[in-house]
Amino acid sequence: MIRMRLQLWHVVLLVVSLALVISSVQAQDDAAYLQHRQKVMQAVGGHMGSIAAIMKNKLPYTTTIVVHAQSLQVTSTVIEDAFKKEITEGKTDSKPDIWQDWDKFVAAAKKMGEESGKLADAAQSGDMAAIGAQVKELGKACGGCHKPFRKPKEERFKR
Repeated sequence: MIRMRLQLWHVVLLVVSLALVISSVQAQDDAAYLQHRQKVMQAVGGHMGSIAAIMKNKLPYTTTIVVHAQSLQVTSTVIEDAFKKEITEGKTDSKPDIWQDWDKFVAAAKKMGEESGKLADAAQSGDMAAIGAQVKELGKACGGCHKPFRKPKEERFKR
């Protein structure tokens, strides 16, 4: 009887240990996915920030805007993949609404890519008024994703 209880206790310990290991591996896996996702979005932010600095300071870098816009267009193609794994807890600003309304999220990412392409075209023309108007459209496209799918500022994790 004692031996049977001891064996049962070993089985229980083994199951609990395995559960803890699996949980730990899952957390590490989620952290890696989050890191990738955040780097993709940081790239978007970096390009948008550079475009904004060029426009705000009236720098003579319209050809640079072309490169930033093209980079945004390319980056938009990996957003869907970066968000496929549903992670809403921990160091993420993603709302669960992304996965509840996946098609709308994907459409918003594609819209950002389309507007980035239009900005590249406008920047190639060198027409600052056209560039400025398209930067606003691109900003609206970004907001079309951030507003419904990103946690409000007060709920975001602190970097």
